[in-house]
Amino acid sequence: MKHFLSIALSVAMLLSFSLISETANAQLLNRIKNEVQNRTENKVVQEVSSNIDNTMDKVKNKATDTSKNKKPAINDDNDTKTQAISSTQSKITVADYKSYDFVPGDQIIFQPDLSAETDAELPARFRIQKGNAEIQSYEGEKILHLDAGEYATVMPLMNNSSYLPEQFTVEFDMMYENDKDYFAYVNDFRIQFFEQGDENYEGYGLYEFTIISNARVVLGQHSNSGSLVNESLQKSLQTNNRWHHIAIYVRKNIAKAYIDAYRAAASNTMPEGAAKLAIRTDGKYGIKIKNVRIAAGGDDKYNKIATDGKFATHGILFDVNKSSIKPESMGTLNEITKLMKDHSDLNFEIDGHTDSDGNDDANIKLSQARADAVKTQLVNMGIDANRLTTKGFGETKPIDKNDNAEGKANNRRVEFVKI
Repeated sequence: MKHFLSIALSVAMLLSFSLISETANAQLLNRIKNEVQNRTENKVVQEVSSNIDNTMDKVKNKATDTSKNKKPAINDDNDTKTQAISSTQSKITVADYKSYDFVPGDQIIFQPDLSAETDAELPARFRIQKGNAEIQSYEGEKILHLDAGEYATVMPLMNNSSYLPEQFTVEFDMMYENDKDYFAYVNDFRIQFFEQGDENYEGYGLYEFTIISNARVVLGQHSNSGSLVNESLQKSLQTNNRWHHIAIYVRKNIAKAYIDAYRAAASNTMPEGAAKLAIRTDGKYGIKIKNVRIAAGGDDKYNKIATDGKFATHGILFDVNKSSIKPESMGTLNEITKLMKDHSDLNFEIDGHTDSDGNDDANIKLSQARADAVKTQLVNMGIDANRLTTKGFGETKPIDKNDNAEGKANNRRVEFVKI
């Protein structure tokens, strides 16, 4: 009997433990199930929340972009109503450059063609002295990109270290890279000029043209202060993602510097003897650069007419494969207009010339269209149409070789022949 009770008690205990175990397992499974459900629900909530946040950000950004893209009227230096340039680079016209007086040199000594270079590679025509620079594609064009994060210095890669003559011009387009709607950091962008034999590119060189924090400029020996530019130019420089045309003219002790349509600085006390140049950024923002051109000389056009009966200009620029005149051409066009108004006996045949790239017949047609466009612009500026004729020669009358970028650039020209 005792043995039977013992067996019965053991069986009861086993059944009890089994029930307890099954209950515990069931409870554990329920807890796991609930946790999975909670986590799943939380994930869904988080994803929905994230999507809502992203949507709100997009709406906010779109509203901000719409606000930034509005084009309020502003006054230029002549108190003439013009439209402000939007952050997406609104179309600039020759009218915006109506008072421009920069005229480039007449012999191109450096104008690299970046179109055939490979993205993410080192530039073939620039020496990287410090930092990082590479070729990139941007809006269908090849550009030179200077990285943010550290000082970057690049220099034209030339056959000799003394390539700047007594009289020269420098031009290029640049863009600040900025992902905010304002410029948060003190910054400077600098073109430095060095004497022959000066290899201290970490120094300040002979003189410089520097843009300080999108508001001040230095033209001359190094300074940390500079002079304040006018309000319209400040607004332009503080607008995100737009190209700025930089142009510098030097003749002995005289120098003038331009940003877009404005003369930003001028000096007649410049140190003489510049032999080479470098472009330098402090790394606060990335910089895009394109259309670099260095040219020598710039003879008086009336003297050229008296001695040669004609003059050639590289200052009238056109969009690629088009006859539309670029706004920065207005310096040259203003000079020619003044020349013809001052000398009413001067009449010209306007000759268009191209390089050897492309189809011969297409080049003839293009050069004719460009010559016609120049005539139309001069007539719009007050010159009697009867004083001007036009002819397109295409590539048939080169003045330089067509086997390098500079030679081709010299061949792309407009000539004014006295008639």
